[in-house]
Amino acid sequence: MILLQDIALFLLTNRLSIAVTQNLSGMAGFFQRHFSGTDNLRVVSIILLLLAFILFLFLIVILYIKSLLSFIKNDVAPGVKATGFGASAGGRENEQEEQIIVKQNDTSQQQKLAYQQQLNKMEAERKAREQAEKELAERSKKEAKEKAMQNSGMSGVQSSMPFASQSGGRGKASASEFDWRKGRQGELDEMAAGIRPFKYTPSHKPLDETVGLIVNMLGRDIDEGKIAQVVKAKCGDLAGEDDVIQVIDSIKNFISLSNNGKFDNLPDAQDLPGADEALYNLTKGDPSYCLALMESLMNTNIDKCHQLKNSPKRDIAFLETSNYACTFGTLASLQDVQLATGAFELAIELSPKNVNAWGRAGDMYVKADSDSKAIWAYQNVLNMGDEDIYPHQVANANKHLSQYYYDQGDTKKAANLYNKSNDYYATIGINQDLTGREEEIINIIESKQEEDMPATISKLLNMNMNRRSGYM
Repeated sequence: MILLQDIALFLLTNRLSIAVTQNLSGMAGFFQRHFSGTDNLRVVSIILLLLAFILFLFLIVILYIKSLLSFIKNDVAPGVKATGFGASAGGRENEQEEQIIVKQNDTSQQQKLAYQQQLNKMEAERKAREQAEKELAERSKKEAKEKAMQNSGMSGVQSSMPFASQSGGRGKASASEFDWRKGRQGELDEMAAGIRPFKYTPSHKPLDETVGLIVNMLGRDIDEGKIAQVVKAKCGDLAGEDDVIQVIDSIKNFISLSNNGKFDNLPDAQDLPGADEALYNLTKGDPSYCLALMESLMNTNIDKCHQLKNSPKRDIAFLETSNYACTFGTLASLQDVQLATGAFELAIELSPKNVNAWGRAGDMYVKADSDSKAIWAYQNVLNMGDEDIYPHQVANANKHLSQYYYDQGDTKKAANLYNKSNDYYATIGINQDLTGREEEIINIIESKQEEDMPATISKLLNMNMNRRSGYM
């Protein structure tokens, strides 16, 4: 088709040239006949110049028509490799555009594949957490059964804990008096069978079994980021990044409250355990003693808040109590999600703008499979929380919301939120693997953890070692 167009164009051009040549010859004969006998050569010259100019214009028109036909030909068949500089450049541009589109498609597919892998990992983490919670519930039933049997046969006998209450300090109390796990499973705890079921023990530990290691490392003044990395490596998929960070912060908060004397002047102090005894039991996986102290402190603060008139001081007091409720809830979440959920909801009620309370409530809703409530809580975190002030709360909300938007089909937004969360966790290094040397050091620390724990707690609580000499 293109060859026929070129031949037609060539014949048209030749015919036009022959016609012009014949016309010029005829005109030359005309001028020779009429002006051969005259002397007016100047007029003849002018006329010939005008004819030459007209011919030049006519040739320009022919060239323009030829170029126009060539452009139409390239437009009709862009995929055909054409001759000429303009056509070659257009072909190269088309090829470059196609290569860019192919590369973009490949990158998009790689991103979707990577994101799908991360989502599969998150789903595996969720299933692992559910399995761990079931195992914890079974273990709690067994412990409740054992405690019920002990209490029935040993009423009035004092606890043989390494941290017994001091005669000159708080009153003595048995573990049953401060068992905050009662009511968590209801009457089923008292009726649980004493048969030990077969249970597979994974290589990773649940978070409550790492509390002793956390306290031990805090006593050694190890950096919090490194503690979080070690604990996450120990727990694996059984604990999320935010759970690890929050537990470490809550233990530090409890120690700080004790060192600041917050538990010293409580109205029912004589009926409460000492902070050292509570912290020791916490390292054994039992937060009930700490929860008893925290609840008494919260109740005292709430009573004080109600006595204050509406003022900025009252708002500050409510926010302080809301933060206490968050500490209570995080420690309770080690074994009782329902109790922890109530604590975080109380924290929100006391201070509706407490970003940390909203994030922790969302975590509990996820564990309770209340997805709609969890999305609502995490969206409040993003609406209220400044990323510079609440970095790990925002990162945690982004991580969980990415799953929600992925389920809704908005993969672009889901990938964006997940990448933000993943970037933050990569920055703090919580998911980095431990080196062989680091694992050796941690194993050495754990091997001496039991015998070092009384001294470690005394150091953390700024206590005199001589005070502990009677029961260490």
